[in-house]
Amino acid sequence: MPEFDHIKGFLFDLNGIITDSWRYHSKSWREIATKLGISWSTHLEEAIKGRDRIDSLNAILKAGGLENQFSDQEKEALADEKNAIYQTMLDKMNPNDILPGIPDFLDELTRNHYQMIIASASANAPKEIQKLELQTYFPLIVDINQIKHNKPAPDVFAKAAEMLGLQPDECVGIDDGIVGVESINAAKIVSIGVGDPRVLHEADIHFTTTKELTLQNIRQAWPK
Repeated sequence: MPEFDHIKGFLFDLNGIITDSWRYHSKSWREIATKLGISWSTHLEEAIKGRDRIDSLNAILKAGGLENQFSDQEKEALADEKNAIYQTMLDKMNPNDILPGIPDFLDELTRNHYQMIIASASANAPKEIQKLELQTYFPLIVDINQIKHNKPAPDVFAKAAEMLGLQPDECVGIDDGIVGVESINAAKIVSIGVGDPRVLHEADIHFTTTKELTLQNIRQAWPK
């Protein structure tokens, strides 16, 4: 485990860390599930959090016992339908949707000369950052279309570190989903999980809410 003073960059998941756009994703997927006659549950919602569209759809279909009922083309059409629903909701996003404590944390990181990047499984990340007016903090966003394997594989966070010109042990990854924490850990990066500790038990550091994200709190919780 690197020393905290060795850290130079912070790699951020978007949904659930920067903004609560997850509720839009959840509502969109729930509409698709309802259309397919698949019951929604908190377990299913947690299972798809942080995954890309097709992986999320496959998990939903599996929950309904329909994993072998659709062709790849039909799955793409369903994923596109979900995204169209999401895009309609996304148009309403604005800086008021930034989660508590995040503006102060981003300012603190900037003052202390840390590098920052968005490492999200969402293809909508650039649009969301624009809607939130956070382009100054995040000029760099991992292009998910250039990633071979999405979360929980290490690719997204490994690419984020590479884009910052940093080694994995010079970075911290922050995510609110279990597949995101697994991705950070697989990339050999120190992981911060934000949310339910029972779900995010694999994280190196855990906070319950984004309001707890400060350099002082991270330093105090740093693994020995």
